Amino acid sequence: MPLDTSKKLSDVVLEVLKENGTSKHMLEHRAQTLWHTVMGPTVNKATTSVRVRDGIMYVGLNSSVVRNELFHLKGRIIAAINKATGQDVITDIRFL
Repeated sequence: MPLDTSKKLSDVVLEVLKENGTSKHMLEHRAQTLWHTVMGPTVNKATTSVRVRDGIMYVGLNSSVVRNELFHLKGRIIAAINKATGQDVITDIRFL
């Protein structure tokens, strides 16, 4: 009986990306794009920029009040974004 070596295409793509070290960057990009979905419209109005580098998310805000509130919720925000990406991508958030 022949051995079934078939795999899902998504699994093969993930394997190739991991071998090339690209998956980290893709996950960071996904986390960056999920900011607006996870945070909702009120925070999005105050957000001026979002970028991720080496597991640290940098978020520009135009409101010191929102910045202060988000600072106190940083742990929850990191958990929510990591949950949305499916992996622990974000280790810290810096509000600018």
